[in-house]
Amino acid sequence: MKVQETTNQVPTNIDPRIQRVIAFSQNDRAESDRHNFTTDTHNEQEIAVIAKVNDIEKWEQLAGVRQITDLGSVPDEKENVRLVTARVVVNKLEEVRNSPIVMSIKASQPLKPQLFRTIEETKARVDLLEPDTKSNGGKGVIVGIIDYGCDFTHHNFINPDGTSRILSYWDQTAIASRDTAFGYGQLFTQEQLSNALKTQDPFATLNIPDPKKESGPWHGTHVMDIAAGNGKGTKVPGVAPQADIVFVQLNANDVPWMGAEAVEGNFGGSVHLLEALQYIFQFAGDRPCVTNISLGTNGGPHDGTSLVETGLDTIVHNASNRAIVLAASNSFSDGIHASGTVRQNETKDIHWIVDRTDFTFNEIELWYDKNDEFICEIITPQGKNLGKFRLGTNHQVLGDQNQIQMFISHRKNDPNNGDNVINIFMESRSTNWDSTGRWTIKLHGVRVHLGSYHAWIERDDQAQSQFETPLDNTHTLGSICCSKKSIVVGSYSAKTPDNPISFFSSAGPTRDGRQKPEISAPGGTANRAEPEELMVKAAASGTLTGTTFMMGTSMAAPAVTGIIALMLAEAQAHDIKLNIDEIRQILETTARPMASGWHDRYGFGRINANKAVKKVADMVPVH
Repeated sequence: MKVQETTNQVPTNIDPRIQRVIAFSQNDRAESDRHNFTTDTHNEQEIAVIAKVNDIEKWEQLAGVRQITDLGSVPDEKENVRLVTARVVVNKLEEVRNSPIVMSIKASQPLKPQLFRTIEETKARVDLLEPDTKSNGGKGVIVGIIDYGCDFTHHNFINPDGTSRILSYWDQTAIASRDTAFGYGQLFTQEQLSNALKTQDPFATLNIPDPKKESGPWHGTHVMDIAAGNGKGTKVPGVAPQADIVFVQLNANDVPWMGAEAVEGNFGGSVHLLEALQYIFQFAGDRPCVTNISLGTNGGPHDGTSLVETGLDTIVHNASNRAIVLAASNSFSDGIHASGTVRQNETKDIHWIVDRTDFTFNEIELWYDKNDEFICEIITPQGKNLGKFRLGTNHQVLGDQNQIQMFISHRKNDPNNGDNVINIFMESRSTNWDSTGRWTIKLHGVRVHLGSYHAWIERDDQAQSQFETPLDNTHTLGSICCSKKSIVVGSYSAKTPDNPISFFSSAGPTRDGRQKPEISAPGGTANRAEPEELMVKAAASGTLTGTTFMMGTSMAAPAVTGIIALMLAEAQAHDIKLNIDEIRQILETTARPMASGWHDRYGFGRINANKAVKKVADMVPVH
């Protein structure tokens, strides 16, 4: 094992995940040269990126940039500042980043799913709403679902006349078709879905996966039913049973470049998310629309400045009657957060535990103030000191055969918040090294103004590494949950007395101190040992009329999505236009509080559909 500084070969003024891509690309080239064979395929390797640019026309003309989507003007920036997604050729990344029109460019992590009392508990059942409500089950509103697994054949998503309630289904994972606005995946119209329903095998007709042939119920189908199922199959409708549905099957593994096994699909997830959102809201046009995202990861600055969060804000800021709802994440008790303070000339140790059964890729992301300067020192479980990594440098740890085992980036002044960030990428054990045990990360205070830091371990559903106990479970919201304009939802148990918070439901606040989550809804059990019957029951994919139990903030978020659909339908009936700040204020002020003021997991309290819809009706001027 040897440590090699790569500062002169890999640019340090670029997103650390992109630094890692460049390092692997160079390593692949070096291996090719050493073995006397050549390949030019790396020259066309692309990654999906999000960028903030100040001249959209010049951006479109940059060499190596293609498949561009303009998400709109960035809130609180000059009018010409736009947020875009694109695909960029790897060997053009540094040139693109150094262009004066590029203010920031990021490659984001993939997003993963966050896993009958809901309707009654949230006061969303028709007979629990005000008798003169005009919300009409969300009729006229589009509910967008961005998730994994859409069983359009389940009867809860079919109209009484046999047609599909899903107006559009974009499967980003399907074999590319020319009829999609973004050039990948396949788009199925309501007519195509309805015609497929008439056939003996609807999924074979559309050439897409059949849930009956896959293991486990689909996450997205369950989420969609909570928000907008009509109960035609299960006899229990969702929150907004009359709303129309647009579903996007998210693609988080679009990394067509050599060495993909090394980066393990860690790019593009959030790019596809923003393109999915753009598609849904463009499809809705002037119709009211609320979109649910029960997905997330752990990394990021957690202060709302990541480009994907800026994208969420941009999309809802630029028009009224729009909302985006996010699951708060299920990471409260996972040991993925650490924080503390380093004083001048002091050293603070952070211990990172990688289990002996963990063969997967692992990552830590540590943020600290722009006016501070730390040195990061890393010591292996075997006691080997890998060295001290100074601000503004990057390094790679190489194995006996020059394979990259770790990549460390200590980036100075991220362009979106100005803060410093340390990224430690620990490659999977397929690189033939033993990474298990108790790692020590030493932070040395070189120049300290504030000294505070926050660190997150990236989510790993196969084998989650964690910080050493005692755990700091604050600030455990998902990586995309800290935007300023989204609605973030925590989970509590609706089937347990006193509605205790779910054991998994993540805690706020954001790293910059804002109060998120805003609201909570039924999502699962109070502790791990409680039976399945206390989870959330909704449509099961592959069953036509069946149900299944799931739990997670994933199940809480769509309840809030459905209630916002009822609010938007009420507003439309009275010709009221609601902006996202008004929607948030209504939810917060009508919530049933579980504490004095804001709570770091319940938010402002348990959601109350009855009062929220009535509050919208009360906005109608009295003549």
